[in-house]
Amino acid sequence: MRDQVNYYLDRARAAALAGRLGVITDVAPVIAGLVRTFEKIFSDKQLTVEVSIPAGTRFRGERQDLEEMAGNLIDNACKWARSRVEIRVEAVRDEDTARIRITVEDDGPGLPAEARTEMLKRGRRLDESKPGSGLGLSIVADLAALYRGSLRVEAAALGGLRAVLELPGDASPLA
Repeated sequence: MRDQVNYYLDRARAAALAGRLGVITDVAPVIAGLVRTFEKIFSDKQLTVEVSIPAGTRFRGERQDLEEMAGNLIDNACKWARSRVEIRVEAVRDEDTARIRITVEDDGPGLPAEARTEMLKRGRRLDESKPGSGLGLSIVADLAALYRGSLRVEAAALGGLRAVLELPGDASPLA
């Protein structure tokens, strides 16, 4: 498990140090591909997965890193959802910064506030009834931090959990 975590973090760290943060990734195809995959994996649950992404929303970073971060969040939501998962991507801009906010929420059982803090710790699993290693959310948080982004987990309006991932976006005009 340690090797898996170190692999992703070392790769992201190397990309950041090499100045590769100039790489731009279109968000919509990444999320669409992940949703198709998880709809197949969780087909027995017959989940409704709603996705909202403004056209042209782009992440300033590596596609593989975005897939890793968003994939872990969508996987967790599908794992715990009773019937519904919502994924919203927003472009957030202020005077000098472009960011993207990816929000993934489910209608599952949710967790109390103190447990939400625990779930971000590496290797920490709060419920052994579902498969997993306890590494996914810590990898997301660590990768986000390498991109000077953030991950927070809170109560969802749907009743379950809401994960909010903020990352650098790209405000340059589309080619």
